[in-house]
Amino acid sequence: MDRANATATQTQMQYRRAQGVLRAVWGYPDFRANQAHAVRRVLSGSDGLVLMPTGGGKSISFQVPGLVLGGLTLVISPLVSLMQDQVATLAGRGVAAFAMTGSVDLRVARFLNRRIVEAPAFFLYLAPERIGSPLLATIIEGHVPTRLIVDEAHCISSWGHDFRPAYRQIHRLRHAWNVPCVALTATATPRVARDICRVLDLQDPFRLAFSFARDNLFFAVRHGVDPGPDLTRILSQVEGSSIVYDASREGTEVWAEKLRRAGLKAAAYHAGMAAEERARVQDAWLRGRTRIVVATNAFGMGIDKPDVRVVAHVGIPDSIEAWYQEAGRAGRDGRPALSIVFDTPDARSSREAIMGMGATRRQRSRFAAMLRWLEREACRNWGVLGYFGQAAPDECTACDQCRPDLLGSWLGQPARTPMG
Repeated sequence: MDRANATATQTQMQYRRAQGVLRAVWGYPDFRANQAHAVRRVLSGSDGLVLMPTGGGKSISFQVPGLVLGGLTLVISPLVSLMQDQVATLAGRGVAAFAMTGSVDLRVARFLNRRIVEAPAFFLYLAPERIGSPLLATIIEGHVPTRLIVDEAHCISSWGHDFRPAYRQIHRLRHAWNVPCVALTATATPRVARDICRVLDLQDPFRLAFSFARDNLFFAVRHGVDPGPDLTRILSQVEGSSIVYDASREGTEVWAEKLRRAGLKAAAYHAGMAAEERARVQDAWLRGRTRIVVATNAFGMGIDKPDVRVVAHVGIPDSIEAWYQEAGRAGRDGRPALSIVFDTPDARSSREAIMGMGATRRQRSRFAAMLRWLEREACRNWGVLGYFGQAAPDECTACDQCRPDLLGSWLGQPARTPMG
């Protein structure tokens, strides 16, 4: 058997093991189609870039291969909440994992070093700012990671909407270890994708770009002055969890109070709140005790809640990438869901004020693209897919430009509801 055939056979055997791990650890009968492609490529040991829409199951695409291949998987991730959520999920399934999200003393670092030896597979999560930390060196002393995972990889690109300068330090790990590196993101234009591959120095990488089209997610825009009546009608008649995004901390408090006065169970969430209070609000929402969270963009990343029926924006996002990532938190269970943006003069002026005079040319360019999408009088899905460099489907049935009759059902105008 030649080398290529032997490699293919080995990868197929590993994929069968991955299916077994998925069933045994996650309880799912099989991978989704997109996940199956990604898992096979990650198992191959190559560098790669995976572009998968929010809710597509990116984490499983590297976590299952990490269990199959064993050893230490080092995961670079941008947010504490994202790392904590993934580590808690893994630990709840009996998988050894740790996130360097707070103070870690030398005693803990040495314990983790021993734990990596004992565990058949170990996942270590850290923010890019931890790269070069003496404590990180202690934790991984004597271990070479079997793979490096860069989550939310768009943060590495200055062309992206969440540029994080510390992500540029990941190349130090690339030079220190000759191990496979896989970058994953849900939002990347072609330019950002090229930048990710260049900055990470990915060698002959595979590139998997799955369609961002979501047939079950309905996109709509409402232009006007006061979103209150429409927003209240939608949230009152649609069962399931909802997220309302505003651009300011003060705005989240105001809107949460408005919704409570309308008889809805709503709570505010923003970075100005104490960590304990944010955790309480998030937990109540995840458990269904609070149905609606009114939040800034500090909320939602890494949270996998399948029954989110509505994601509404009363504040205009600063880019299509930011909006799409937040909108994609709706309808992860495959059932009908709504993403609606309320485009008002106040929302526009609020975003302009937040951006301020110091906004860069790129930031203003991305915001201008967001405004053009809000104003477009053609298919909104086509606009999104074109922005991300993807081909549009022949027909759209999931936006207010192509199916204006559907928005009425979400607003409670016809007798039927969008939940049927």
